[in-house]
Amino acid sequence: MLSRFVCSTTLRRACNAGVVNRTAVWRSFSSYSSDNITYSGGQATEGQGGFYGSGGSRASLTPASEHRPEMQAIAEDVTKLSSIMGEVETLEHLLQSETEVTSRSIELRGSIKKLMTSPDVMDCLNRLEIQGEPVWGLTVEERDLVKFARSKVNEC
Repeated sequence: MLSRFVCSTTLRRACNAGVVNRTAVWRSFSSYSSDNITYSGGQATEGQGGFYGSGGSRASLTPASEHRPEMQAIAEDVTKLSSIMGEVETLEHLLQSETEVTSRSIELRGSIKKLMTSPDVMDCLNRLEIQGEPVWGLTVEERDLVKFARSKVNEC
């Protein structure tokens, strides 16, 4: 309140003397008034609330989170994984039609393992997952596809 009184008294004296423009003086003193500090509620001693514009204001010069483009899905990876999983499904149907363990069934299992552990599939799957979970931007079906592909890789 005292700062407002000092500002208004100084402003009145300067304007009455005709020395300076009233708006120019007001702009220079307005930053000293208490109008730009507001209380947010709560008890400042308990960690909530406090005055904005004071030392603990919420504005930060450095961003709180960094940009991570690897967290978004790439459409090419989804289509590639979808086509590969279609091939794996076909091979599994052929494997299920084999009732006995034969050289053909062993060959089919090897083909599935080779397909699922190929560097292309692993790179694609690694781009579609982050920390063991599907990345952002996938539909529910695509998320299930990524989880199923990871389980197939873990089986091999």
